Amino acid sequence: MTHNRAQAATYSLLRLSWGIFKVGALAFGGHAALVVMVERYLVVQKKLFSSEDILDAMSLATLLPGPMAVNVVCYLGYRLNGWLGAGVFFVAIAAPPTILMVIIAAWYYQAGGQFGTGGSNTFVLLTVAAVILSTGLTLYKKQIHRDAAGLALCLLAFVSTLVFSGFVVSIALILAGAIIGYSVYRTSSDAHVAEQYIVPKLGVNLLIILLLAVVFLGYLFGGYRFAPHGPWQIVSVFSGMSLTLFGGGMVIIPYMQAILVDELSWLQTKEYVDAIAFGQITPGPILVSVTFIGYKVAGILGAVLATLAIFLPSASLMIILAQYINYQHGRIKAVFRGIRPVVIGMIMAAGIQLLMATPGFSLPAVLFGLIGFAWLSFGRLNPIYLILIGFFIDFIF
Repeated sequence: MTHNRAQAATYSLLRLSWGIFKVGALAFGGHAALVVMVERYLVVQKKLFSSEDILDAMSLATLLPGPMAVNVVCYLGYRLNGWLGAGVFFVAIAAPPTILMVIIAAWYYQAGGQFGTGGSNTFVLLTVAAVILSTGLTLYKKQIHRDAAGLALCLLAFVSTLVFSGFVVSIALILAGAIIGYSVYRTSSDAHVAEQYIVPKLGVNLLIILLLAVVFLGYLFGGYRFAPHGPWQIVSVFSGMSLTLFGGGMVIIPYMQAILVDELSWLQTKEYVDAIAFGQITPGPILVSVTFIGYKVAGILGAVLATLAIFLPSASLMIILAQYINYQHGRIKAVFRGIRPVVIGMIMAAGIQLLMATPGFSLPAVLFGLIGFAWLSFGRLNPIYLILIGFFIDFIF
């Protein structure tokens, strides 16, 4: 019976991973779009998590290094089936952009670096913006509605994210939400509830923390300079970056250029700029650009190792830390209740920013985006199909 249950759990995990794979293949628009589509799949369609679970995971991921979206997806996989679930979800979400980037890199270098990044993706980006905004509206209705403090925090985060940019602003907003949440929502009747989602495995966690500490310290003291050129150097560079990356992919672009182009001379400046451009036009987080760079240094093996190294260390760190947060403790609940409106405001701002960055506005494109927003907000349309329609229109016209 136990064997049958284990088989059923594995089969269910594999079926879920196929849905995550489809999300990873169509999640254009950066980390916000990726998390939003995962939320729709695991919360709205599969009902495996609550909106609070997703927002709490996003809140924690914002404070930690690494790409937020991938960290959240790996953590949700861990919640479902431990480290196996985390690994399966990671492969599912990372495989589509990684495969696409390897194909692009092979084509690029076969063409002598002349492969361009032109082409319009107006309808796809408008569709993704509609998905983000409709999800933000749904989360607002569920989490805030008539809560005055929550509304004020949401508006503050929305306006601040649009006006300012950068990791410092995001951290300041999260901290403001935590402080206000602790002050407003904490009550004397809240009792300490000794409940956790996952029982931490101390031995495994200590081993992983030790490995992460070695990676971090080695990178901090420039150990990657002494690693042999090729796969070993790829792992040492990108795994260290994974643990020092705060504020998302855009923040680390000049930092990566200083190391990869100026110091290690892995690429020419034009190649690096093209790698970042390809990371922007492919689905998933912009950090999939490292797949392109890894391919340049050591072929397909280098591409795979670069992808693993940039994502897995920070995701492992988040999973370990999340195990020791008791979300049922009254004060912890109050803190995260204050952070959730901030995250919702950031999500809404991300949708507006994507609209502002969309090229080639036209009346048909705007109408398509508005219809998509209404359908997603008030109907039960799967956003994957809407994005596929947008992609098809962009490809034809």
